[in-house]
Amino acid sequence: MKKILQISTLLLITFFYGQQVSDYQYIYIPEKFQDQEANKFGLNDLLKLKLKQKKFTILTESKEKWPAELLQNPCQVLTADLLNTSNMFKNKVKIDFKDCENKTIGSIDGTSSIKEFEPGMREALEVAAKKITMSMPKEKSTSIKKEDLSVVPESKTVQIVSVLKTEVTADQKAEVYSNGSLTLNRIFLTDGEFILVNPNNSVPYATFKPSTKKEVYRVKLADGAGTLGYLEDGKIVVELPNSDGSFRKEVFEKK
Repeated sequence: MKKILQISTLLLITFFYGQQVSDYQYIYIPEKFQDQEANKFGLNDLLKLKLKQKKFTILTESKEKWPAELLQNPCQVLTADLLNTSNMFKNKVKIDFKDCENKTIGSIDGTSSIKEFEPGMREALEVAAKKITMSMPKEKSTSIKKEDLSVVPESKTVQIVSVLKTEVTADQKAEVYSNGSLTLNRIFLTDGEFILVNPNNSVPYATFKPSTKKEVYRVKLADGAGTLGYLEDGKIVVELPNSDGSFRKEVFEKK
């Protein structure tokens, strides 16, 4: 059991520290999306509106016209792209969010049963936007990231892994939670973070990072989707997205 969890920790170090869309304040939306079909029906303006409602700051001007603060640290900005993924039965869209290295950190789908193109595409975008978590920004630094890539020796990486392995071994025996049908181990990481993991699966069910509010967490699910979680009367509550854009509570009690 301990060996399985230790191997899982080794494989998933980058997963634990991956960024979520909600970690950002600024999102750049280009005047035209790469997918020409996504430039119809006012979807560009609708996406701007929906992201503003989630407390993001929207940038629409070309990069050279960004504020000086963002020119010095462009890694504080995500770029949004919209794709028309419709088929002959349903209108569908996908919102991709890419970081300063052009890596996709989040993809969110929306589907509408309305067959007419314009209302169907707009509804699909609204469904996708409902799944986006409210902006709770963290500062990003390009220089720190470059330093990590160039000067951190291999021995330091091994040391980090060792710390994580020690914590997993120490905490796994006591923290067991269940929602009645699924039993998970609560494993504590560093800086107040923890994961819920199925002992029989190498991928965590969910990764929890502290927010600015006590006992409220930013949660990254196994499929990469971001949501919120919190502690309530000793229970762990996770808000899981439904296909229609609404949310349901998944409650785990300590055994």
